[in-house]
Amino acid sequence: MNPMYDFIQRNRVLAKIEKAQHSKASNLALDDFDLYTLPDVLLTCLNLSSLNLGHNRLTSLPTALFKLKNLQNISLEYNSLDKFPEVLQDLPHLKTLNISHNPIRNLAPIGNLVNLEVLWCNSCCLSSIPEEIGKLIKLDTLGARHNQISNLPKSICNLEKLRWLTLEDNKLHMLPKRFECLQELVHLNLNKNNFSYIPVQLTKLKNLRYLHLQSNEFYSIPELVINNMEYVKINLLQNPLSSSQDMDKLFPNLVLPGKELEYTLDDLPLDSDSSSDDWENSLGSSQLNYSLSESDSDEEEVLIEIPKLSKYLVTF
Repeated sequence: MNPMYDFIQRNRVLAKIEKAQHSKASNLALDDFDLYTLPDVLLTCLNLSSLNLGHNRLTSLPTALFKLKNLQNISLEYNSLDKFPEVLQDLPHLKTLNISHNPIRNLAPIGNLVNLEVLWCNSCCLSSIPEEIGKLIKLDTLGARHNQISNLPKSICNLEKLRWLTLEDNKLHMLPKRFECLQELVHLNLNKNNFSYIPVQLTKLKNLRYLHLQSNEFYSIPELVINNMEYVKINLLQNPLSSSQDMDKLFPNLVLPGKELEYTLDDLPLDSDSSSDDWENSLGSSQLNYSLSESDSDEEEVLIEIPKLSKYLVTF
């Protein structure tokens, strides 16, 4: 990295942290600063509730991160974490965690984050989700796209408050037997997996409204199952099956192959990376909207003051 660029970046970070500390800010965005480590002064910002560290080069988190006891939201997406940061277990109020796009591979310690409501772990090289996931009984939103998951743990059925679940682009072909216990589930995305049938458990989810099965292995339409799901919008685009006008009339809730050109993102608001008026809390991964902080609105002021140099000017 260019030494001058490195110098400027580091001091921009220190200036932002100093400003957040002085104003007792609750939000701080330090994304996209090429950080390898976090400066110690960050741990003095005791009023922080949201911290965005995405798009850096972090390989670990400081063990003293537990000092930020008020943290409720933290984004670590697009870093270089190769294992789950155990220090997160020491943040008692953590509600939202984004660790997407890190080569973590194993989420085993996740069970200790019992207050989590939102978890993003997309593109983490996961081959499985641990049984510990079942301890997160407050979980509302879970995103695990673009991994190599072939089976779901039985304990996922304990997440009775779960409303939004995306497992797009994995290797799933079946669901746990007790999946019907997820009675609050509204949005389920199973695009780009290996399903050749609609699991019967889904017919028992009375709050389910959106089911994505695009790009799976459906060769025929399971009419008996779909008859019990007339209230669910089911996306079957890009499957190896053919449809007819009669089928369209019989099952108006289906989005069938051959209709791709007739649908835009507005027509299919529940595409995996878009939000929806019908699902106000649905977010694509890497779109957690707590990255803006009080200091961001004064970014130009911070940059103007850099020649003065932060009183915390050090190398880290």
